[in-house]
Amino acid sequence: MMTQMNFLEKSILATIVYYDILDYPLTGFEVYKYLLNPLYVVAQTEVVQDFQLEPFGEVSLLDVLKYLKSSQLQKFIDEKNGFYFLKNRRNLYEQRIERQKIASPRWKKAYKVIKVLQVCPFVRMIGVCNSLAINNSRKEADIDFFIIIRKGRIWSTRFWITFLVWLMGEWRHKKIVNKICLSFYIGDDALSLEPIALKPYDIYLFHWIAQIKPIYYENQIYRDFILKNLWVKNYLINFGKIFNYYHPEFKKNKFPAIIKRILEKILNGWFGKLIEGLFRFIQKKRIAHKMISHDIPTAVVVSDKMLKFHENDKREFFQRTFIENFKNILSS
Repeated sequence: MMTQMNFLEKSILATIVYYDILDYPLTGFEVYKYLLNPLYVVAQTEVVQDFQLEPFGEVSLLDVLKYLKSSQLQKFIDEKNGFYFLKNRRNLYEQRIERQKIASPRWKKAYKVIKVLQVCPFVRMIGVCNSLAINNSRKEADIDFFIIIRKGRIWSTRFWITFLVWLMGEWRHKKIVNKICLSFYIGDDALSLEPIALKPYDIYLFHWIAQIKPIYYENQIYRDFILKNLWVKNYLINFGKIFNYYHPEFKKNKFPAIIKRILEKILNGWFGKLIEGLFRFIQKKRIAHKMISHDIPTAVVVSDKMLKFHENDKREFFQRTFIENFKNILSS
């Protein structure tokens, strides 16, 4: 069956199969945006050893929309009101609408919290990631932030952010539902996430990078982040073409920006380095229990360039499930 489809049809089907794991139907534009490189699909499903990915040719949105209607793909996918999903998964359409309703007030909370966090010195970007980033929030879910900090200030800035979120009563600690999860920070000198990717492929991570919605950001830091992660284009062929900038409900305020500049001026020199060292010492002692070995070595990363606390890292599950599901569909 697989040999009867061309590369683009395989890629479209694989993309829908992956998002089916997330119980998430896609619009035609989203299929285009998250389109898996067909060569990656071949490497995964045909178990090609030492497969070297090469850049794939240009694929337009019109190409994707055309092939979504192809007779080959119609054997595997259905469509309702512009949303595409696997056969016998029509319930995902209603579920997506319901989860989008759940996500709406959580976006308002995220904006509210980030407006306060604008005062934190050395914050370069705060983005929303995971399920809320694609409006796929379950009732029991939290709100995940991805934060970029100026190099050399990751420990002290993490403290200020956590303190303010705790002060607002929104810190995800004992309570999880609808709370702010602060589990991933990087320095602006470590923008590439390729070093933490699973080898040889990390299907969850490169989709996760493509989904991040930057809410607060300085200058071109989000663009710099995308440029440093152009390795993702080996797997998602349209990565880097579509930026996630537009968030009209979030407005930067001048007063927090003034406070931020004043604090950065105070903490920019030797005093700031002293504070950074103190918070590094205190926090490393407090998080020592998280630094045990994990099944995925990069599930937890603790360094002066990255603080990542994903003890329940499911990337291998997504990788394995995607391959199994795609092969099963093609052999059915």
